[in-house]
Formats: sequence, structure tokens, C-alpha cells
Amino acid sequence: MKSVGFVEFGGPSVLQIISRPEPEPGPDEVVVRVAASTVNPSDLMMRRGEQAALMTHLVPPFVAGMEFSGWVHDLGKGVALVPGQPVIGVVNPRRPEGGAHAEFIRVPAGQVAVLLEGIDLTSAATVPMNALTAMQALEMVGLKPGQVLLVTGGAGILGGSVLQLARNAGLKVVANAAAADADLVQSLGAEVVLPRDEGMQEAFRAHFNEGADALIDGALIGAQVSRLVRGGGTAISLRKSHSIPDPRLRCDYVSVIDAMSRPEFLRATVDHIASGVLRPRVAPGGVFPFEQAVAAHEMAETTRARGRVVLTFGH
Repeated sequence: MKSVGFVEFGGPSVLQIISRPEPEPGPDEVVVRVAASTVNPSDLMMRRGEQAALMTHLVPPFVAGMEFSGWVHDLGKGVALVPGQPVIGVVNPRRPEGGAHAEFIRVPAGQVAVLLEGIDLTSAATVPMNALTAMQALEMVGLKPGQVLLVTGGAGILGGSVLQLARNAGLKVVANAAAADADLVQSLGAEVVLPRDEGMQEAFRAHFNEGADALIDGALIGAQVSRLVRGGGTAISLRKSHSIPDPRLRCDYVSVIDAMSRPEFLRATVDHIASGVLRPRVAPGGVFPFEQAVAAHEMAETTRARGRVVLTFGH
């Protein structure tokens, strides 16, 4: 089978098409024939070497790719799936067999979920990783319908997933956004849209003088806005490296790798795609055959489009 890999860290030009044996499933594993896999920020960091400290146990070539869609191809013992079923899935690419930028991928059966027939697999591939992270963050803040959630970075893919799921949960959602993104953020679920500049705090207080009940910090600016959360509230960073130093709050961070061990999150993601709660977001002009991975990575590094770049694997 063909994969998109690299043997040294660097820019998009280090990518190459490599051949590897097609994987075979073990007990409780499934092999998926990949239809599409996104190029997300973690993939770019992996290729550039920013995750090298997490990859010292690996031998090149390295294969990135954290989320994918495709069809069940082969099953290990104990797996109650059917060959040919359409699925979405997630994987940690920092493992010896690598990630989802390949024609076939082997993962634990709990890391895939069956899609309804007829759902576009290319667009569906853009949903799972951020949906899982958003679900974990919302579970950690533990708000009830009607409580106030402040979200930063709501126009991004991850922040947008938080907005959509929070609206569906009945929360009163507030988000900051650039003027050009205000309509998008509102359509994703923000009841109140705040300016992204120094007027943000004043605008927030005009609506919610007592403060938000929780913060989910998609823009990684928590230290600047955590004071907008009432004392005793919760502040969640979407990256471990960007902790929120506010002793008044219960502060934590989420990791999609942890969420991958929660099959119920992935099953819920499938339901949310089918019902329209979560809408896929593909970057305009951002679908590339895997043979054009260099161009796909170049676009993913430079585009300002509010959507994900996707690699497709024709079969």
C-alpha cells in the first residue's frame, strides 16, 4: 500500500510517497480502507519536528494523520462490524505503524464508528478529532443548560466544534471573533459575539457583569481573559503547553489522545453529523489526492480558510 511519509523533519518538501505492507488486524482491531484524512495542525507540527521529543521511540519513515474516513476492510476476532461499512475514526500517529495518511490503517475497533450510508466521506473526515476534544472539554466544565460559557477562537475548527455542541446542550454561549468572522461564529452557536481586540472585556461585562461560568480557550489566550470567569468557575485550555494561571478557577487542559479512549464520544460524533449538530468544514479548494501531499501541506500552513485541508485516497 501507499502512504505519505517523511524520514526527516522539515518543510512540506520532505514528504514522499512510500510503500509499506498492507496491515492485518489482530483481535479487537479493524483495518480501514481510507477514503480521506485531514492535514491538521498536529500533523504539521509532527512533520516540522515540533513533536520530536514524543517520537524518540519511532523509526522513520514517519506517517502523520490523526483522523480519517473510509470503509471497513478487514476485521480481527471479536469485532462486530461488517466489511464495506462506512466509518470515521481517530488514531495517534506517534506509534510504530504511523497514522492515517495511508491507503489502509489498522486501529482498535473502539477508534472507529459507523456512519450512515450516503454521508460524504471526504467532508466527514474533518469532524472527529475536534469533536472528541470539544466533547471532553464540555464534559470537564460540566455546565447545565442556561449557564454561560465563554469560548475563545470560536471561528477555528476546534472552537467551532465547541460552539456547535454547546448550543446543542442548551448553554448560553459567548465567543470572541474578528469582525470578518462574526457571522460565522454566530451561525455556529454563539449567542453573543465579542470583539477580539481590547474592547472584548468591556463588551463582555456589558452583557454578563457577574462573569461566565466557564471558559474554553480555543485561542490559547486564557491568561488574558480568565478574569471574565466568576470565582470558582472552570477554565479549560485546549493545549497542555498553554496553561491558565488563575488561582480563582479550576484550571485544566484537554488532550484528544485521552479522548480517543472514549468510544462513546466517537459514536456521539456520528450521531451529531447525521443530525446536523456538527457540520463538516472543508477548506475551499482544500481537497487533494494523496500524491499531492506537498501542495496540501503548503496550503494547510498558509491558508486562512475556516476549514480543513483533506487528503483523499482513491480506490
